[in-house]
Amino acid sequence: MLSVCTSLEGSRLVLKLNRLKDDLSEAMKGFETVDHHDHLGSVLFKKPLGEVDLPFFFARGYVRSDLVSSGLPQSFYKPSNGKGIWEFENFSYLLEGKDESERVWSQLKPYLEKVRNTTYYQYLLIALRDLYGLDSEEFGDDWKELSDKIRANSKRNPDYTLNLLETAGIHKIILDVSGTGPPSTNVVENQLLVHVVRMDGFIVGNMKAIEGFWGNDPIRSLDEYLGVLDEAFETVVKAGAVGIKSGLAYQRIIEYREVPKHKAEEVLTNGLENASSEGRRVFQDFMMHEVCKRCGEHKLPFQIHTGIQAGNYNTIGNADPTYLTNLLRKYPDVKFDIFHGGYPYCKEAGLLAKYFPNAYIDGCWLTHISPSTYKDALDEWLEIVPATKVFAWGGDHVFAEHTYASLKLARELISEVLAAKVIEGRFSMKTALWVGERIMGENAIEVYGL
Repeated sequence: MLSVCTSLEGSRLVLKLNRLKDDLSEAMKGFETVDHHDHLGSVLFKKPLGEVDLPFFFARGYVRSDLVSSGLPQSFYKPSNGKGIWEFENFSYLLEGKDESERVWSQLKPYLEKVRNTTYYQYLLIALRDLYGLDSEEFGDDWKELSDKIRANSKRNPDYTLNLLETAGIHKIILDVSGTGPPSTNVVENQLLVHVVRMDGFIVGNMKAIEGFWGNDPIRSLDEYLGVLDEAFETVVKAGAVGIKSGLAYQRIIEYREVPKHKAEEVLTNGLENASSEGRRVFQDFMMHEVCKRCGEHKLPFQIHTGIQAGNYNTIGNADPTYLTNLLRKYPDVKFDIFHGGYPYCKEAGLLAKYFPNAYIDGCWLTHISPSTYKDALDEWLEIVPATKVFAWGGDHVFAEHTYASLKLARELISEVLAAKVIEGRFSMKTALWVGERIMGENAIEVYGL
């Protein structure tokens, strides 16, 4: 009798949890959702460069890293002279209006079957089911029909991308598409879109990258170099940039020591191309601090990549968010947006947001890296960090369908976390709704001035 009662209680609890989850998920559709981070520039060009089919839909998504991990030869991704996201020889036909999808699909499909368990594969099925009528986890002879539908929609970009994301309930999209340069004028202007700009070209001393602000005249001193950096900040602020971004975790450790100016000047004067690895780091460390100073002066939030890097063969230890501690302490007026939840250093990233008033924790990308980790991390962050300092979601994609799938998954995961807190008596429904609204958009609207 006891086991029956216990079973009934368990069933009622599950039913109540599911109802709460559904209510919260439905409510979130009405929130002003902000996509905190995305790379949709190539499909938002005023004049699109190329098209997208089913093979490219998978091969240019995050599942690429799982495909390589499963054994897909690196030669599949041989670079070509393509533009934007169409950078691989295998997919040059998409720039030329041709159809070679059968050839590429035959190469790709055996490896897709090996990764069908991973989230990078599974979450894309959300988009294929909702938007293209896929009714299976597998692809039979009807794959070509699906591919043609995707390609037909891609021909309608940028309108297709904008309409899809607006229909999905996105209020603003913070785009990272410009590199070190003013916000891209190639991207269509739309009320949904705002931009961040990378200053990594200045930090690493890439003279080619900073030509957009300086031209190709030689820079004669560090003071002159810093003057160009000042001009760059003034230019991007006037152009409407809402923040600065750094992705240097792909190239080096994100620990930035304090360096005397004369040491950085010595490296620059002797020629960065002649510098040792330590000399280059001295210059980069100095310049990162200079960028932080200017973020504070211009009141621009600073997004910093931490944790997992896209692709394969990276060094995860370089991207531990705790390396940022000295920057957080030294620049209290700069709002640091700590990306990707620091995965796998999610606890450490959360602690930084707990310790420092100017540290914000951002779950962009994390939802579709590992849903279970995302739920555990969000659950813990909401225990230790003020909810006004959590950014819950960002797509971090090059295709709108991928962003759509990520958002749908994010709403499901967030509603599960909040519903559990209500069931456990930790949150009232009122508090759960308040938290949901803050972390899905209101926080970004305030911090980024949207």
